[in-house]
Formats: sequence, C-alpha cells, structure tokens
Amino acid sequence: MQTLTVASDASAATPSTNDRVQVHDHASDELDHLTADLARRVRAGSVVEKDARMAIFEAVFRTGIVASETQRYCHRHNVARYLHDDMVEAAVDFYTRKILDLPSTEGAADSRGRNGTKFFDLEVFADGASAAGSIRQALSDYTLMHRTLLRSVRSARRVGQVVSTDLLEGTVDADGRLAGLLHELPVEPDPAAEVVDAGRAARLDHLYEVHAGAAARQRGVLRAHIDAAAVRAAFDLPELDRPVDPDVRARLLAWVDVDEMLALQSVVAILLPARASDLRAERLTRLWSAFSLEQLTELAEHEYGRRMAQLLVRDALADRARPGRPAVSRTRVAVKRAVAGRGVDASWGAELTAVFLEHEHEARSAWDPDRGVGGPTRDTGRYLRALEAAAALPGAPLGRTPVEVRDTLAGLVADARQPARQAKSV
Repeated sequence: MQTLTVASDASAATPSTNDRVQVHDHASDELDHLTADLARRVRAGSVVEKDARMAIFEAVFRTGIVASETQRYCHRHNVARYLHDDMVEAAVDFYTRKILDLPSTEGAADSRGRNGTKFFDLEVFADGASAAGSIRQALSDYTLMHRTLLRSVRSARRVGQVVSTDLLEGTVDADGRLAGLLHELPVEPDPAAEVVDAGRAARLDHLYEVHAGAAARQRGVLRAHIDAAAVRAAFDLPELDRPVDPDVRARLLAWVDVDEMLALQSVVAILLPARASDLRAERLTRLWSAFSLEQLTELAEHEYGRRMAQLLVRDALADRARPGRPAVSRTRVAVKRAVAGRGVDASWGAELTAVFLEHEHEARSAWDPDRGVGGPTRDTGRYLRALEAAAALPGAPLGRTPVEVRDTLAGLVADARQPARQAKSV
C-alpha cells in the first residue's frame, strides 16, 4: 500500500502525551553509564577530556539516538518528507561539534555558545544527568530543531527563494572542523560528490540572480510566469500541458482561483487514484502528463507544495502578458516569412498573428492605465479553425497540429520580445 504525506502550510500539531514520554532502553542506559563514568574521570584528571569526548561521541552514534530522535521529530511536526535525511545530517553535524567540543563560530576556542556555556557539558553528566535524556530533550525542542537545524537545511537548499544564509549557530569553520576530525575518524572525502554539490550550488545561485533580475519591477501574469519558470528550473521540472482551447483554460483557471487546494489535489489524484473524489481535480490531472511520478511525489510532499502547484497550474492556464507594439510587429513579420510561398498572402499571416494574440495573451498590458476597459470578445471557434488551417499548410512551416502551431507562434512572440537576442541568432 502506497503512503503519501501531503504538505500543507498549517502549523505543526501539539505533541501528544505519548510523544513526550521518554524512551528508556539498554543502549541508553549504557550511554548514560559510560558518559557519567568518563565525565567523572575527566573531573578527577585521570582521563584527557578530548579522549573522553571521542569515546562518548562513538557511543552516542552507536546507539543511533540522534538519527532516530530526529526522524521522530520530523514525523511528529510534519516536516516535509524529502527534508528528513537533510535534517538527520544537520543533527549529526550539530552533535558532532557539540560532543567533540569543536568551535561553534570562527575564532572560538571551543563549542561555547553566545551565553558562555557548552551545549554538551561533561560537568553536568558527572553530576548524574542523563546523556541520552539530554539528547532526546534537545532533539524534541522546537527552537533547536525548527529555528536552527531546519532553517539551516532550507538555507542550504536555496530553492529559488530569498533565504537566510545563516549556518548552524553562526559560521562553521569547515577547515577547522575537518582538522579536528580527520585524524580521529575514518572520514573519506568524496571529490565527485563535492563537485556535484558545488555545481548545484553555483547553478542555484545563478538561477536566483537571473530570477531576481527578471522579476524586478514586473507585475501581473508576467511576474507569475517568471516565478513559475524559476520553480521549474530549480526543481528540473517540465512545463505543464497548456490546453489549446481558451474556453477550457478559462474554466479550469476559474476552478483553481476559487479553490487553492485544487492544484495540489490534482497531483495527489495521480499518485493516489483511489483517493480521488473531486472531478475537477481529475480534470486537472491532464496538465501534469509530462511529469514523472518522482517529480509529482516531490511536489506533493514539499512544504510549499500547495503554493508551488497553484503557481505552476495558474501559469499554465493564464493568459500570457501582452507584448508591446514593436514585438507584435516583429511577430507579424516572422509569421509572414515562415509562410511565404505556401499559398497564402501577407494578410493571412497578419490575421493569424492577430487571432493568436487575441486568444493567448491579455487584451491589455498590466501597465496599461485603461486596463479596466474590456477588450474584444473572443471567438474560440475562429481561433481553433485558424490553428487548423495553419497546420494544413504545405510543408507545415508552423507545425503539423494545432498544438504545434500554437507553440511555434508562442516561440515567435518570445523571440520578438528579445530583439537583441533575435538579431544575434540571425
């Protein structure tokens, strides 16, 4: 049986009484006994603190307590499933530094925080405190897990959003951390993984810069189109199937505008057909035909899955931004050149351009002061007949189907909006 956790923007539920019950097992008891014994020996001066901390570190990670408690927290607080592994890694990194007393900030001598105390202080355990209980309590604390670890995980991903670049409790000195670990732990760096991670980080940084520049000072459907393109690029997603019939697009868009959960429900309807109960959501499933099940699952389980699905669906259904007059003129010329010698005259190309713009683009620009004034009444039948006639031209210069013709014309409009790029490619 397939299970799926659908992300929402609702806050996490309050943990139940059972969630707060401390877990006692043999491994925890052994960890407590070992930690207390070593802490007392350090206090007595019979064991070097560095050696004691290494022994405790190894014992902690033999129990698996950090990974298991982090997973428990993620499930309990509805952290998006695809972030669970990253959260475990962040928690492991956090406790590695705390247990081994590695510097928390650049220039620091040890793991002391801003309050001057150590998060994993051996003196506390020498006095009888439970090491296992301390770790479990910390990994169930909202401030540590949400405000520190989860924030750092989201920051590291940098998925098309303006995010904080704060790392765990400040800047981590990677070189200093490795210097303290490499000679004591069997750490084998993976150059290939480092190259991949660096390449992905560079790509996302570039994507963010491109998106920020493109979206600046934009409004209306053009801004939404730019945002949707950034999401697709960040997640390596294909475009949704845009219905060729304007009436169908308008009807589906009206549904999505009324019900903000509908777009995400259409994704779930594909992943879990047995749960599909809304005929509107089933109708929207056709938009996702180019998506793989893995891509749909990641979208459904993302913490912002509802918003992302809504953005992508609305972008696929909405009218495109109205091009300026120079772009319209360049499009008209491009269409005329494409159909030259195919048995149609210049007026035919101009009419095809006009009917395409009328049915695929806004009647007026978002910057038009008279935007509230109604535009021409659309005639869907006329538009579909024009696409069919273009598809029937000898040699199919614009495409062999109405959808191909529509996509070709959309590409010509996009090129016409970028005259410099167009001139360079000639």
